[in-house]
Amino acid sequence: MSTACLNRLCLLILSLGVSRLATGHAQILPANGALQTEAHQAARPLCDPDSIEGTFTFASLPAGEQTVSLHFQNKSNAACRLYGEAAPSFAVDGHSMNVARCWLCDQGNSASPAPERKSGNQILLEPDGRAALDLNWESTGESCQWADWVNFSVQWAKPTGYLFIPSEWPMHICSAVKSVGYRVETNSPSIGAGVLRISVMPAVIYSDEHATLHAELSGQTADVAHQGGCASLYTVRHAHSMETRLDPLLTIGSFLQPSYTSDQITEDNERAWASWKKDHLRRCDVASGQATADADISAEDLANVKHVVWRMAPMSGNDSAFVTVTAHFNVLDVDTLAANWGDPVGGIQAGLSVDRASFSLGERIPLHLRWENVNAAMPLAQGECKEPEPALEIQDSQHHVVQTIPIEPMCMGHGWGPFTIDKGKAQRTFIALTTAKPTVPTFSSYVVAGLPGPGVYYLESVWSPRVLDAPEAGADETLHIGSPGRFGKVYATARSLPVRIEVAPANNP
Repeated sequence: MSTACLNRLCLLILSLGVSRLATGHAQILPANGALQTEAHQAARPLCDPDSIEGTFTFASLPAGEQTVSLHFQNKSNAACRLYGEAAPSFAVDGHSMNVARCWLCDQGNSASPAPERKSGNQILLEPDGRAALDLNWESTGESCQWADWVNFSVQWAKPTGYLFIPSEWPMHICSAVKSVGYRVETNSPSIGAGVLRISVMPAVIYSDEHATLHAELSGQTADVAHQGGCASLYTVRHAHSMETRLDPLLTIGSFLQPSYTSDQITEDNERAWASWKKDHLRRCDVASGQATADADISAEDLANVKHVVWRMAPMSGNDSAFVTVTAHFNVLDVDTLAANWGDPVGGIQAGLSVDRASFSLGERIPLHLRWENVNAAMPLAQGECKEPEPALEIQDSQHHVVQTIPIEPMCMGHGWGPFTIDKGKAQRTFIALTTAKPTVPTFSSYVVAGLPGPGVYYLESVWSPRVLDAPEAGADETLHIGSPGRFGKVYATARSLPVRIEVAPANNP
């Protein structure tokens, strides 16, 4: 990396507050005047991972090495301790790896014989206090391994993990994973909401839906997006009983292109790629010169998002800067919506929920199709992916059928089944119906063909399950689970209550 490049990056940090990754050496900075004594720290309880908000940064620094940094903040109202090693578990091509580690290494990269006596082995976090932990390894050498992701496991008040999944940042591990322990961090590794702005569409989201997350860089920071290469968008998610994880978001309009960093080119030349990766193409999520990005995200994931992270395109070589913004999205329980169950037919029923009754032309119409085997007189069949799901019937204002849309499950099965549909267990799926001249992305598989234009419509969910017949004589059942059989005749057809919606022209106030 050139001196000029470093100067430009430092200027960016000083002027905007962009977090840069530490080089792997502990930085003991004053917190409330001084670090607490070891005896005083030991008297405080270990931190509950549910009260620790974490995020990540990473870079191919220092020269010849790679570093991943974990950043922590105590969100509880009491002081607590971060204690002990963050043990890494790497994986490549879906398989675990054996990687040596060196906790509290000295200058000779030798592990401490008594880590509990080292200050870096623990740190006291006051309420809202911050700390960081750097883990680095050599990325050049003779005995190296490639990795796709790593989980850092800690044992505080209870065990938890910090799952790190980079996007097109190859991890090349040529030494033990080294760390000098926890260090005080005085500032947040983020610029704040004034530079990275995020929003979601639609504004009201229910728990089984999908949403479009929109991210926008503004101010001087956005100029960095024009440096070249590709930027990436991530979420950092965490919930009770869930590890903190950094996940790349597949952006709308992402594309494949040849490798664009030296690490990627090295990986292309040295890694034994699987056949599907022989083309050496890389995913580009945010192209050079682009300061906005949209990504599809499930409401289930959205509810657990704590941060949205924009990794800016590398300025030179493999270094990069991060813009992080704290996020919270309110996701509503879909079961609070009216189910609109129709009359039972032969012990089965269908329902249909809609988020609201009025829409503008161009909006997606979120729909929640429901069905249940209440008490059918015969065994009913469903495939491995819960098929058949109900169809959606669209009627005009006079209740004339305009279109019937079959709904295909969004999963890929293995050909097992069919199996028995359990009684008394309501099922549900989500789709989004488009209207004419859509103004929101319709790339996702859950979006189905839409309405012809403005007007009043009635929608119904129509479910026609089939009887589960016994398997053919001599059929091989060794690969099946449950009670496999065959799809038989249609048992009955149940319909939801009709749900009225109105689509207004887009130019209406």
